[in-house]
Amino acid sequence: MKPSNNFEFPKKEEQTSTKPKKKATVITVVVTALLLLIPALSGLLLVALLNVDFPAALPILYVLIIILAGLISYSSSNHKKMKEAIITVSGCMVVVIGAFLWVNFYKFYYVPSITMSQNLRFWDFIPYNDSPYISTLDDGEEATLKFSADDELPRLDGATALIPVYCSIAQAVYPEQVEWREYLVNNTTKFAYEDLIAGRSDVIFVAEPSKEQLQMAGDAGVEFNMYPIGYEAFVFIVNRKNPVSDLSLKQIKDIYTGKITNWKELGGKNKLIRPFQRENGSGSQTAFIKVMGKDVELLKPETTQYFDAMAGLVDVVADYQNHENAIGYSFRYYVESFHSNKNIKILKLNGIEPTKETIRNKTYPITDHFYAVTIKGRESENTKKLIEWIMSDQGQKLIEKTGYVSN
Repeated sequence: MKPSNNFEFPKKEEQTSTKPKKKATVITVVVTALLLLIPALSGLLLVALLNVDFPAALPILYVLIIILAGLISYSSSNHKKMKEAIITVSGCMVVVIGAFLWVNFYKFYYVPSITMSQNLRFWDFIPYNDSPYISTLDDGEEATLKFSADDELPRLDGATALIPVYCSIAQAVYPEQVEWREYLVNNTTKFAYEDLIAGRSDVIFVAEPSKEQLQMAGDAGVEFNMYPIGYEAFVFIVNRKNPVSDLSLKQIKDIYTGKITNWKELGGKNKLIRPFQRENGSGSQTAFIKVMGKDVELLKPETTQYFDAMAGLVDVVADYQNHENAIGYSFRYYVESFHSNKNIKILKLNGIEPTKETIRNKTYPITDHFYAVTIKGRESENTKKLIEWIMSDQGQKLIEKTGYVSN
């Protein structure tokens, strides 16, 4: 009898041990958990050492945790993908650390590009155009000086903070039918002085000149006529959520010389102080240097931030998410009325709040004149008449109505 061709050897029982799979799962979970802790610990170190705002990065952490939870679950059920899981988690770790570093960079080094043109349109101040920034004499009161369209009109320029002053003066004494672009410009303090020296303007409305501007006039062989036409307070500003509301002049100097670097030293939060400055030649920077004193060595540009427009400085200090630890400076009227911002507050100095009353009685520590400036020997008859009118009772009344303090 032939043997059957259907004979089969008995099969061995398959191995059913789960030890390798369990071991791989444990390794996956442990490695993934460690990788999750690394970015978390790195984040805590950044918060503690670099003063990063932790809540700003929470959305990224939430997304990372969701991704990691899914990876841990997937890796536990399929150990063959453990390598891919570890690579992915490592990538997430790089992302979260990078996010923390970016938050740190944004808060302490990045300065948004904010310029005057984004915050202020000078031609909104044109006379006879119902501008809310222009002040007028009392109803029915006519200016004692009135130029006609046939007169040689003085060309006016000046500081950003003083635009309402000289535009209000122009509306009071200039004729309505005027080519305003020819007689009214705003080049800011630095360039207003340059244009006055060069003969491109006749009267500028500014703070006192800097040493560089005096040198420039001397080099050009001209001399300034300085007419004090009103008073203003120089103020320091912080974010409104900053608990510090009162500083002494000594503390201000210590901040801008690097002796005080943390708001905690001044009764505030444990936050590094980020001081802002204006560019050299601006009216507020000249006033700031005068406040700090001749023999004070200020912080270097790499440890502070410079702005070429006052609006930029005010807006950055007001930006809570970016610069809650900032301090800057300006002129009282500019901050309160001209470029008001609800997210900033003006500091008291030596316990004194800057008001028209404390400016008038000189109890606020930093009070100074602002000026109408001309060039000696270049004043036309109409320029002289204009200066005389500004210094008169009527001109002083108009300055008071713009929000400044008259002589």
